[in-house]
Amino acid sequence: MGVVRREDDAGIRGEIEQKVRTVCTPADRSTLEVMVHDGVVELTGRMSQASMSRLVAEVEDIDDVVEVNNHLTAV
Repeated sequence: MGVVRREDDAGIRGEIEQKVRTVCTPADRSTLEVMVHDGVVELTGRMSQASMSRLVAEVEDIDDVVEVNNHLTAV
């Protein structure tokens, strides 16, 4: 039996974009790249440690996110 997901990747990405707007400063958002494939989220870019920690925690809490690959660099 496979994992039943309620949201597709586009829906997950939309939720992440909302969280990015509330968690990250405009400067932190400027280098952020988000990719989602089969519920696996990849985050790349540069941002403050505070924004990075909070964003990763928020993304991990999104329903249907299977895994978060954090390739963010703290500045």
